[in-house]
Amino acid sequence: MVDHVTIMVMSGVDDGSLMVFRSEADGIRTGTQWLITVGRNDNNDLCLKNDTFVSRNHANLTWRDGGWWLEDKDSTNGTFLENEKDFFMDERVRGSIPIDPGQLFRVGRTWLRIQVTD
Repeated sequence: MVDHVTIMVMSGVDDGSLMVFRSEADGIRTGTQWLITVGRNDNNDLCLKNDTFVSRNHANLTWRDGGWWLEDKDSTNGTFLENEKDFFMDERVRGSIPIDPGQLFRVGRTWLRIQVTD
């Protein structure tokens, strides 16, 4: 179980911002799983209120089975992973998919990245 995660905003008004989440204080921890909510609503752990293309409750990041998973919560504008093979064709997230630290993902118009930390 990880005890913290750092997420970097890679675009938009908050470009370059680092957000540190701790499993004992942020999100919802149940057993070996840890859920971090992403959206425009203030009640989300990762709140992106400056991006009007982000839904109120847009996506979830979950630590489980030894890795991070990304899930779109039926958002209006979708959640996407960067497609390393074709820069112009981002991959839409359907269901819950694994995401590696360092891999870029987008909610609304905001690109984010789980930072690799020791």
